[in-house]
Amino acid sequence: MSFNYYLTIYRTFILYVLLLVVFKLMGKKEVGELTVIDLVVSILMAEIAAMAIDFNRSMQEIFLAITLLGSLQLLTAFITLRSKKLRDVIDGKPAILIHNGVVNIEEMKKQRYNFDDLMVQLRMKDITSVFEVEYAILEANGQLTAFKKDSCPYNPLPIIVSGVLVQENLTKIDRDTDWLNAQMEAEGILFVGDVYYAAYDGNRLRFITRATLNMHEERTYRK
Repeated sequence: MSFNYYLTIYRTFILYVLLLVVFKLMGKKEVGELTVIDLVVSILMAEIAAMAIDFNRSMQEIFLAITLLGSLQLLTAFITLRSKKLRDVIDGKPAILIHNGVVNIEEMKKQRYNFDDLMVQLRMKDITSVFEVEYAILEANGQLTAFKKDSCPYNPLPIIVSGVLVQENLTKIDRDTDWLNAQMEAEGILFVGDVYYAAYDGNRLRFITRATLNMHEERTYRK
C-alpha cells in the first residue's frame, strides 16, 4: 500500500473526528429542521472536507476553515437568540398559507410554494383537501404545520389543482367532464385553467379562483 493511501486514511479519520466535534457543538437538529445558515455551513464543510481528502489543501488550512465556519455558525446562533428581527431576516418568518379553508395565493407566490407542494404536505398529514384545514403554516425551516377544522363532515377529493384536472379523482366520484363543465358554468367559470383548486364534498364542487380570493381579501380588509 502506497504512502498516499495511508495519507488518505489519516486525513479522512482526522476530518471525521473534527466534523463530529464541530457538528456536536452546533447542536442537535434533524435534517428537516436545518435553518438556511445551518444548511450553508453544512454544504461548505462538506466541500472543504472533500478538497482535504483530495490533497488540494493542507490539513492546517482545512482545520482553520472548518473551525471558522463552526465559529461563525455558533456566533450567528448566539446573536439570533437575542434578536428576533435578525432571526426573522436570517431564518425567515412563518407564513400562513391557509386560513379557514381559504388559500393565500399571494403568500404562496411569495414563498415560491405551489399547489402540488401544498397537497403533498397535506396528504402526509392525512388531509385530502384544503377545505378541511383551519390553519396551514409554512414554518421557517420549510415544514408545513396544518390544523384540521374541529368538525368537517366530509372528506373532499381534489378535482382541479393548479388549473389541471385530476381525472383519476373525477372518475372516483363517478362524474365526467360534462358534469364538471356544468358545475363550472354555474359558478361563472369558463376554463379549468382559471381554477386554483376545486374539491368535491359529496354534494357539490367547491372552487377557489382568483375572484373568490379577491372577495375574501376584500371582506378581511373591511373587518
